Formats: sequence, structure tokens, C-alpha cells
Amino acid sequence: MLKNYLKIAFRNILKSRVHATINITGLAVGLASVLLIGLFIIDELSYDQFHEDADDIYRIAWWSDDPQTRTPHPMAQGLVAEFPQVESAVSLSPLWGPGLTKQRFSIRNIEKDITFDETELLAVDSTFFEVFSFNLIKGNKDKVLRSVEGVVISESMAKKYFGDEDPIGKELSINFDDLRVTVEGIFQDIPVNSHFHFDILISYVANKAMREPGDKFFTWADFGHFNYIRLKAGSDPQLLQNQLMSWAEKFVDVSPEEWKNAKEAGDHFELQRITDIHLKSNIRWELEPNSNIEYIYIMLAAAILILVIACINFMNLATSLSVMRSKEIGIRKSLGAFKNQLTFQFLGESFLIATLAMIFAGLIAEVGLPIFNSITGKTLVISYISQPILLVILVGSTLISGLIAGLYPSLFLSNLNAAVSLKGVEKINPKGSLLRKSLMVFQFAISMILIVGSIVIYNQLQFVNSKDLGFDSEKVVVVPLKNYALYSKFQEMKAEMLRIPNVESVSGSSNIPGQQFNQNAVSLANDPNMLVNASEVLVEHDFFKTLGIEFLEGQNFNKDYNKDTSVFIINETAAKQLNLTNGVGSELIWHWDNNGAQPLRGTLIGIVKDFHFNSLHQPVRPLIFNRFPGYNSFIIKTKVGDIRETVASIEEVWKQFEDRFGFEYTVLSQDLSQLYSSENKTATVFSGFSAIAIFIACFGLFGMASLSYSQRKKEVGIRKILGASTSALLKVLLHDFSRLIFIAILVAIPTAWWVMTSWLENFRYHININWFDFVIAAASLILVALITIGHLTFRTTKGNPVDVLKD
Repeated sequence: MLKNYLKIAFRNILKSRVHATINITGLAVGLASVLLIGLFIIDELSYDQFHEDADDIYRIAWWSDDPQTRTPHPMAQGLVAEFPQVESAVSLSPLWGPGLTKQRFSIRNIEKDITFDETELLAVDSTFFEVFSFNLIKGNKDKVLRSVEGVVISESMAKKYFGDEDPIGKELSINFDDLRVTVEGIFQDIPVNSHFHFDILISYVANKAMREPGDKFFTWADFGHFNYIRLKAGSDPQLLQNQLMSWAEKFVDVSPEEWKNAKEAGDHFELQRITDIHLKSNIRWELEPNSNIEYIYIMLAAAILILVIACINFMNLATSLSVMRSKEIGIRKSLGAFKNQLTFQFLGESFLIATLAMIFAGLIAEVGLPIFNSITGKTLVISYISQPILLVILVGSTLISGLIAGLYPSLFLSNLNAAVSLKGVEKINPKGSLLRKSLMVFQFAISMILIVGSIVIYNQLQFVNSKDLGFDSEKVVVVPLKNYALYSKFQEMKAEMLRIPNVESVSGSSNIPGQQFNQNAVSLANDPNMLVNASEVLVEHDFFKTLGIEFLEGQNFNKDYNKDTSVFIINETAAKQLNLTNGVGSELIWHWDNNGAQPLRGTLIGIVKDFHFNSLHQPVRPLIFNRFPGYNSFIIKTKVGDIRETVASIEEVWKQFEDRFGFEYTVLSQDLSQLYSSENKTATVFSGFSAIAIFIACFGLFGMASLSYSQRKKEVGIRKILGASTSALLKVLLHDFSRLIFIAILVAIPTAWWVMTSWLENFRYHININWFDFVIAAASLILVALITIGHLTFRTTKGNPVDVLKD
């Protein structure tokens, strides 16, 4: 029996080769898309899952109207001491340079005289390996990170500096013998799916030794550390979180009134599960840029919609083709076939086509994976052995597709009356056409939504890439200042760079737009309790000229630094939040970080127009500028011309003054575009899969049209004999499909508007959806549909009626 079923199934596939090809190809492309999207989603959801008992590890964040990831250093071990549910804790922090940007270090193997510049250094507590499950492959995790001289390095670092030698016990020099350290351990390279990465760990013991007496960095006064805790199994994180504010009130040095105001405003310490950070946390001071859970939902929706469209094609064609088999069913029933046998036969044929599609889907996914990886920036690998979930996704999608596509035809045909079936199905199939039309409307409505989504995403990304940010980022070269001993030579280097013909302006800054900004409180001297949290930048006097930032009132810093020791410039948002009445000339108090120094009093000399120093996901916040020396980068505005030649000249100047650290540079406009790399990647992937979905839908439309037209050949022949023109015939043939597409467009518009409006809310600054976007999407859908069936329709109208009617 089974052999007979398979034989008939293959015969039917060969008999309807065109429609079988459409079915298999459409479903294969759909399944391959689902597989690739599933691979992407699995990777995104896997972040930090490699830690043992990852669900018990939490990061402590400070939640306010401007939340941040950093909290006071004593908090971690204080929680271990006072809360029994906290099993262990660790503080960590990158080694910051001026402006709290990552510091660059020159690290040398003294014996081999090998030197490299490094930035991925973390200072950590000795409990680091108690909280995290990073694999320490050499060294004792209970003994490392407890001395000033000890460091732990990654496998890659060990290979880079020591080759095949055992690095344990060997020395490295940091910043040309400023510090000599001994390798105590080697950890396995950090997995890609970790929310932070590092190459070298040094102990907080060493970091404390580098700091001056009285530094508040390691006290409750400084919210400057990344604190993680591991809870005991079964502990309630929400219960602990609810107690943190009352507990911390005993230690944080603020007035009771300030603490009360913070509580009333809803400020609190938040416990963030480590496995949620990558997709659900995008607050200030993230260790690395994170993704967004909404993009996972978008990708998941795309996968489901693609599979639905492929299944609708499959089901429509299977149902339509089954009409031709009504006589076969009648004969089988007359010969004694049971209903369940017929149901099993049609479901079996459906699963056979789905299985063939699954095999091709695997091949398509393998071929398309390198392209997919290049778009997403990932290094995904399809491995059904190490990732059996992929097999579950592929086989599960195949079974669902086969069941959905085969269920209706099998149930419908198995219920046919044998006598009626032998007379022809046209008289007994009034509902099948309505179902197929409804499914086609749904299919093209999905296509319309995807087209609108692609247009809106593209327009928003064009908006963020072209919006006036309030400063000039084009042709601006940023050169990291790695050697802080060069501060004394800054003006001399600047003068040499200005001699380069294509250099227009040069300045220096502790922070660059688009990067992290340190933040401290600012107040008016006559109202010290009215504190405004302001991001801060230490700048050289030509900073505003170099970036083209405009002044609303007041003046720039003086060229003579000695005259600028206690003056400030702020942006207009800071001015508004401080409720300035006198404006320029007001006296400000800046609660800055400088080794525990007293707040700095100074005079406001200028107010600049707001500019977007963060991404457009965030509003413009208060910003304060000061001349205190502490630049991290040269900012060099170049003229029109080949920027590579200019950079080569800048490098020559650099090497005249710096012979220890290597020369590096970036272009500011390119750096800013990286702020939206996640959106750009998602947009490209979404647009690609939208095109695939539309292709599958049109593939199905072609199949349905060819089947419909083949059944209407005699009608067309009679109409031609009765004098119908080609244009009249085209109108008749296209009428049904055109009507369905127009209905789909009307159904899709409100859904598309709602979905894309919700997505745009992720941006503080965004476009408004334009009615013209829907016009473009509708026109595109209609055009693609007409192209799909246009040739087929025209060919049908040109057929010889004699050839049709004599058959």
C-alpha cells in the first residue's frame, strides 16, 4: 500500500512539474529563511548563557531618568556581608583615561622585546572567577588577582606575546616600565556571545596602588564600577532589589532630603539578570554596545510570515490541483477505498513535497550562510549535531508546512461523494475558491506590510544618517592621544599639524561625539541644592571652531589657558535645566571627579546650541565644557580633498613627537554611523527576507494564475470567437487577481502603520510615516504582481481559439 502511495505521489509530481517546482522551490526558500533566522535568534538569545547557573547572576544598575550601569565599588562585597542570599560578588572596571574613555596601554614582553598597544584591560576583584564561569585554563582561580604584580591574560594574548612558551611566571611591562607585572593565569578566549570582552585582567589591588591618596574612586561617593552578584539558588531577586535603597541609604553620602527626593522620583537600584543584558539593556555606560529585543521580535515575525506565505502557496496549489483529481477519488471510493486511506494518501503526498523542500532548504541555507554572516557581522555555523535545535526548527517547520498544506485537500477530497465526484468537481466545490482567495489576500497583505516596513526602516536610517547633528562630522579625523606625557607638547604638535596644507583646524578633547561621556552634578552657586546631572568634556579652546558648534551667547575659551582655569561653557539644555536667569556671567559649581578634590567654582562664559553628542535614540542632555587639561584625542578638521594623503601627513607629524605608541585614526562621520550598526544590519536582513517573502508570494501567484488560466482556455477561446479584443480579455483575466491584491493592500495599511509607528518609538528623533510610503508600497506590489503574471496573461489571450475548442 505504501509503495503504491509513493508511486502515485511521484507520478503526480511529474505530471504537474511546473506546479510541483513552484511548491518545492517556494517552500524550500521559505524553510531556508526560517533556518537562517532561527540560527540568528538562537545566537542572540545565547548571550552569557555559558556561565554556570547564569540565571542567578545579576548586574546592579542605577535606575533614574538617565539610568546607568555603574554603581559604587563597596556595594558588591557589602551585599555578600549583609545579605545571606548573595553567594558572591565582584566589582570590575575598564582602566579609564581622561573623560572616562578606555585607556590605551603599550605592553611589552621584556625578554623578546615584543610590544603591542592594548585597550581591553579590566581591573577586577579577586572574586572574579567565583561569579563568572570564564574558563581559567592555567593558574589557580583562588590565588590569582590578589597581588599588585599579578595579571591573568587570554590565550590569544599568551600566543601573541610568548608564542609556544609557557607564560606562567613570566614578566610583562606596561607603558614602558611604568608597571611590571607577572602572568599568574591564562583564561580561554572570551566567547563571542558574552556582553563584555577583555584580554587582560589586573587586580584592583594594582589599580588602587596607581591612585593618589584620598581618591574617592573606591568609595561609596563614586558610582563608577560595574558590580555583579551571584545569588544562591532559589533566591528571589525582586525581594533583594526592594531592600537595596533602604540599605544603601546608610552608606551613600547625600542628604536625607536628596535621598527622599530620589525615592519619590522612582530612582532605585535595579538587578539585571546577566542573560538579559545583551537584548534588554541599552543604558549609559554599557561595557559594549548591545542589541535590542525588538529586533529579535522583528526577525521572528519575518520568519513566521515567510513560512506562512510559503504554506499558503503550498495549500492553494495543492487544493487547486486536487480539483483535477476528483474522478480519481470517485474511482477509488467505488473500488472500496476508505476515507482514512484517502486522507493518509493526500497527507503523505503533501509531506513528500515538504520533505523534498526541506532537503533543498538545507542546501540553500548552507550556500546563503556566508552572505548572511557578512550582513549580520556574525560567524554563524550550521551544525545539526552541536545545535540540535536547528534540526528541530527545520523538521518542525517541514512537518507543520506539510500538515497545513495537505490537511484541507485531504479532508475535502476524502469526503466527496463517489457518484458526484465522477460527474466533475465543479458542481461540488463552491467554498474552495473562497478559501483560496482569502488566503491569497492574506498572503499579499503580509507582502504589503513587509514592503512598507522596509521603506519606513530605510527612511528612518536615512534620516539618522543625514540629520543635522548640530556639529560638523564630515572630513573630521580623530587621532587617539595615547601618551599623556604629550600634554606639554600639545600646542607644538597642533602648530605642526596646522602647517599641513589640507588641515583647516586642530583641537583636542577628552570625549568624542558618539562615545561615552562622564557625568557629574552642576549647580548654580546661589542655589547649590538645585543639582543638574551634566555630561562633561574637557576641551582645547579651538574645539567649537573645529566641529562647527555655534554659540547662542557669550564667548569661547581664551587661547591662554591660565585665563580659563575657572570658567565654563554649557549647552542650552543645561541652561534650561539650571533655570538660568542671568545667563552668561552666572557662577556655577561643578562637582567634578579629580582625586577627591573639592567642587570647582567658576564663571559661565558661554552657551552653545544643543548638538547631538549621543545617538538619536537619546534626547540631548545637559553638557558642560571646561579647559582642564585631559585630552584623549586630537580632532582635526580637513579641507576638501583626499583624506588619505592628509592622514599620511598627520602621521608624519605624530611620529616626530611620539616614538613609543603606534599611530591610529578614525573618521568621525564613520564612527557616528556605527551608532546605528545594529539598525543597519537589521534593516538589510529584514529587507532581504521581505524580498524573499514577496518572491515566494509572486511565485505562488504565478502558479495560481497558470492553473486558473489553463482552466479558462475554453472561455477565452469562446470570447475571442465572439469578437472580444485582446484588451478586453486582459481585463477579464486580470480582474480577479487585481481585485484580491487591492483588497490585500487595504487590509495591510492599518496594520503596517501600527507596527512601524511602534518601531519608530525606539528613536527619540524619528520621521513621521508618510502616506506616500503606502502609495510606493502599493504601486510596488501591484507592479511586481503584474510582472509576475503579465506574460502568462498576454500569452493566454493570444492563443488560437480553434486549438483550444477542438480539444
